Amino acid sequence: MRFVTRMVLLLLLPVLALIGLASYLAIYFSGNSERAYDRVIHTYTVIDLANGVIADLDEAESGVRGFVITQSADYLAPFDEAAARVPARLERLQALVADNPDQVELVATLRPLVDERIAALAAARDRVLAGDREALLAAPVQGIGPGKRSMDRIRAMVANFVGVERQLLAERRSENRSSDRFTLYAALGGSFIGLAALLVGVVLLLANNWRLQRTEEKLGRQREILQIALDNIRHGIAYFDPRGRLAAFNRRFFSKLQFPAELAMLGAPLERFRAIEQARGTAALEPSGNGAAAQLPLSLRLDGSEFEVYRMPTADGGFVISSVDVTQRVRAEAMFRQVQKMESIGQLTGGVAHDFNNLLQIVRSNIDLALASGIDDERLATRLRAALDGTERGARLTRQLLAFARRQPLEPAPTNLGRLVADMTEMVRRSLGESIQVETVVAGGLWNAMADPGQLENAILNLAINARDAMPEGGRLTLEVANASLDEAYAAEHVEVRPGQYVMLAVSDTGAGMAPEVVAQAFEPFFTTKADGQGTGLGLSQVYGYVKQLGGHVKIYSEPGHGTTVKIYLPRTRQPEEVLQLAALTPIEFGRETVLVVEDDAAVRAGAVDMLGDLGYRVLQADGADAALAVLSSGAPVDVLFTDVVMPGPVKVRELVRQAQARRPGIAVLYTSGYTENAIIHDGRLDADVLLISKPYRRDELARKLRTAIERARARTAQAAPSPSVPPDTVGSTIAATAPAATEIGAQAVLFVEDDALVRMSAVDFLQHAGFTVVEAGSAEQALQALEAQPAIDVMLTDLGLPGIGGMELIAAALKLRPGLGIAVLSGRSGEEIGALPAGAVRLDKPYELERLRVTVLELRERQSKRE
Repeated sequence: MRFVTRMVLLLLLPVLALIGLASYLAIYFSGNSERAYDRVIHTYTVIDLANGVIADLDEAESGVRGFVITQSADYLAPFDEAAARVPARLERLQALVADNPDQVELVATLRPLVDERIAALAAARDRVLAGDREALLAAPVQGIGPGKRSMDRIRAMVANFVGVERQLLAERRSENRSSDRFTLYAALGGSFIGLAALLVGVVLLLANNWRLQRTEEKLGRQREILQIALDNIRHGIAYFDPRGRLAAFNRRFFSKLQFPAELAMLGAPLERFRAIEQARGTAALEPSGNGAAAQLPLSLRLDGSEFEVYRMPTADGGFVISSVDVTQRVRAEAMFRQVQKMESIGQLTGGVAHDFNNLLQIVRSNIDLALASGIDDERLATRLRAALDGTERGARLTRQLLAFARRQPLEPAPTNLGRLVADMTEMVRRSLGESIQVETVVAGGLWNAMADPGQLENAILNLAINARDAMPEGGRLTLEVANASLDEAYAAEHVEVRPGQYVMLAVSDTGAGMAPEVVAQAFEPFFTTKADGQGTGLGLSQVYGYVKQLGGHVKIYSEPGHGTTVKIYLPRTRQPEEVLQLAALTPIEFGRETVLVVEDDAAVRAGAVDMLGDLGYRVLQADGADAALAVLSSGAPVDVLFTDVVMPGPVKVRELVRQAQARRPGIAVLYTSGYTENAIIHDGRLDADVLLISKPYRRDELARKLRTAIERARARTAQAAPSPSVPPDTVGSTIAATAPAATEIGAQAVLFVEDDALVRMSAVDFLQHAGFTVVEAGSAEQALQALEAQPAIDVMLTDLGLPGIGGMELIAAALKLRPGLGIAVLSGRSGEEIGALPAGAVRLDKPYELERLRVTVLELRERQSKRE
């Protein structure tokens, strides 16, 4: 716009100058033309006057001649009139030629001649009047006075005078025509310049109009973009101009601050908004501070939502109002405070449970020893058994506390929650009684979840019992299992939740429900709404701790009078389910091995020493890791290290175990603890090589755990020992110590390849009992060595997840060595993960039944016999 204005001014100045010049020239030449025209008229007047003098003289002369001839007085009138006009004509003529000296001189010469001629004519008239008519008639008429000569001279002089005037007339007419042409040219030039200026102005106006239109369109698009941007801002925005009129806004301003939609128009007065706020008792649009700086945010609560309202003054005297929905942030902060509170309570309860477990262990050890020694007094024995029951109840209480504190040792495994719920539905139904109807809903295509089945069953029973107590008149309990995905939005509202895929277990009842303040405290330990003596308040806290320890999420949905739903979300796993079978309890086994007991609590250590001595073991003891290392360094024979997990001192338990295994390669290790730290538990799970017995433990539990630790250590030692048929430099050979040498193996042998020693041990034992000759290997490298050393191997059963060379590479190398080798793949992976198997190879999914191993070997050998 400024550019166009500048251009118009720059072009207008020279155009105005040219128009002014053209106008001046037109006026100038127009004046010249008028003057030339006046001079032409002047010349014509002079000529007419000169000719008039001759005409008057001729008329005077004619009148005198007629009078002389006729003596009639009628002829004197023309003479008198002509004689009267001639002097006036000569006076005017002399005045008209005053600017021309030559003509003035000529008039001056002519005047006496004319006067002389008039006088001569007058004398002739007078003579007639005097009676001298005959004398006059005797002479020619023209001879009157000077006669013809005088008139000829006058005529010649007048002719000369008129000639000069005619020449001037010609010059002045030419000058007039030139002036007219210049005047025309100036007018045409001025008109052209004006027209050009008009055209330029029109073009500039059109261009300016086009630019204005483009600018308006651009401003319109910018307004649309600005409005779209405002409408897409998550916050409510409104601008009030200095007059208190609504000048800009987005829809969220009205929806969030709950102003009526009819006010959503430009020009809406501020007073109407303030009237609405006054009616509902808020002041979001009022200033909250002093000065022109941004105002302090005003906290506002509307229909359960939390807002922060900001008021920003503008330079023009208006102000901008913005409303920010902070509901999620406020809830997240409240939840974070709740999580911190639960963490603090968990740390406290965990420490209390640890110390209490040590006390229970002292009591339990001494009661077990007293009962084992035999008591004749039945009343005393009954009291001791009652005390033992009390320690068991105390142990359950501490386990619940440890579950809430997320310090209980879990052994999570891939679990199908649908199968688990189906298996325990009948037990839940019996526990709740006939007045409560139990329903189960299991969705199709259910994923597996990571869970400790035993702990999860306890959690379900706890929730079911709580639901029973909420339905004293009976009702319905629904157990529902389904896949679930918790997204970013849900995780933003629950700070402890990680977005991802979960398996959801919901326990719903139709009971009395809970108020919001009760829901907020439901997971806190010892919080209960039941009457005294009817509940410990640890059921839900145990569920909370268990789920959190597994990396899951638990949420309560409840309303008074509408029942309660507790939803448990456990992380999804892609591993196949491992169906665990409970082993039958075996009798207490005694032993003669030497056990080193490491425990910092003297009373607990004494109870453990007495128990182990009563079981037949030789016992050494140490009050810490440093003392235990001293015992090991002394050379004393130690078969088992039985150590507490949490002990004071610079040497940690893991370092103690590492050094013990380095000094005693075959030593067995058994851990015990009132609760567990990260020494042997990571992410809520026991390390793969760990055996743990939780305090307080029974005598029979200690006996069984100890024998298990010893047997595992012996199995590892046997596995690591070199085979008689392998050179000494191949320690840890693939050939088991129990397997026959190459020359002793018959026509057929099975190669079993598995890196997990416990899995390999159980499978090999089964196959050997089934009558097969078995060669075992813990890696692909050991398997290839066995194939080269034992030509009798005709079948290979191999896992795919092997250290070093993978299972598929092992199969390819084995088939090069033995093209006709029977192959069975043992894996928990899906078909897509494994890919295509070699021709003739079969697949056996983990977990598999041991009987299936025997059938698979027979099928592979039958195929080989058919090919032969």
